Amino acid sequence: MLGVLVARATGLRFADVLRTRIFEPLEMADTALWTSETDRLATAYVPSPEGLQVWDPPDGAWGSAPCFGDGAAGLVSTVDDLLAFARMLLRGGEPVLNRAAVDEMTRDQLSFEQKQQAGGGFLGGRSWGFCQAVATEGARKGAFGWNGGLGTSWLVDPARDLTVIVLTQRLFETAQAPAVHVDLQEAAYAALPQS
Repeated sequence: MLGVLVARATGLRFADVLRTRIFEPLEMADTALWTSETDRLATAYVPSPEGLQVWDPPDGAWGSAPCFGDGAAGLVSTVDDLLAFARMLLRGGEPVLNRAAVDEMTRDQLSFEQKQQAGGGFLGGRSWGFCQAVATEGARKGAFGWNGGLGTSWLVDPARDLTVIVLTQRLFETAQAPAVHVDLQEAAYAALPQS
């Protein structure tokens, strides 16, 4: 729905809105809804009882333009581009968003009742901002980011000026990030100077 609404509001294809209003200003040259450079894409895997199985080969789903631009998922990107996006949020949105928009994106948007309905196990000390999870308790309170079901995670902690990006190309088996993602985030925090 989001992709359709954005396209109708702007009069442009959703992919063009993303490219001109976000990716180009942030110099995210390797982020899009698809790529013709399939030799640069990694194979995506899914766990099975027999071990890892190919879920999507490099010339698969992201090797051609989608019929419909999905506003909820489906971008291909690189670590460098994800870092550019994270840095934009850390500097308050410049040059693509204003500070108020970033503040709303990165704060807890759920009521107590909504959190109770979702269940603590799913949220696990987090809540929902706009388009990302927000840590609401513990040592990482105020950090934000997202665990993507196709094997990506990114975490931004503005209090520590820290960004952790993990790309594994392995579909998540649960709603929570796999241990390797959590371990790498923990290692990044452990490497910070203690105050």
